[in-house]
Amino acid sequence: MAKLINIDIVSLDGCVNDENGKFGWAEPVEEVHRFMNDLDRGIGTHLYGRRLYEVMSFWETAHEEPGAPDYILDYSEIWRSSDKIVYSSTLTEPRTARTRVERTFDPEAVRALKESATQDLAIGGATLAGEAYRAGLIDEVCLVICPVIVGGGTRALQGGVRHDLTLIEQHTFSKGTIFARYRVDA
Repeated sequence: MAKLINIDIVSLDGCVNDENGKFGWAEPVEEVHRFMNDLDRGIGTHLYGRRLYEVMSFWETAHEEPGAPDYILDYSEIWRSSDKIVYSSTLTEPRTARTRVERTFDPEAVRALKESATQDLAIGGATLAGEAYRAGLIDEVCLVICPVIVGGGTRALQGGVRHDLTLIEQHTFSKGTIFARYRVDA
């Protein structure tokens, strides 16, 4: 069975954006980007909320940017080669290849997808991931923690759930960014 992994870039105070919805502070430097490229290589399907999907759709054409560095080209290829499912009640058609739109998040359909998938799945978007946590679907949490406190914004880990975690991997980068991977204990 494939794992469902919640992968997020967060501030030290646990937000994916600030109170104004901005997240420029989260743009990874090259060494972090390369690490995340390797992390995403094993992902076969990404589950996104609409807002995160709209941000991530940049990667559909990032390889066409003149002078793009090799790690950007690499991630663009990784992203384009994976399947995407976008959960949205407002999006009518996907803007990217290998993408389908689902109107609602169905935990049983995701459970079935985990059982049939040959590669792990990643979930992104705080609200969507919150639904998956409440349904008991998340197997791992991977946080890239940036050395910044934003003072408010969208919390990466939504309230209303409790899970015990076991640290299974950690890495510190040269500019103070930290990666932590946890297994969600049953």
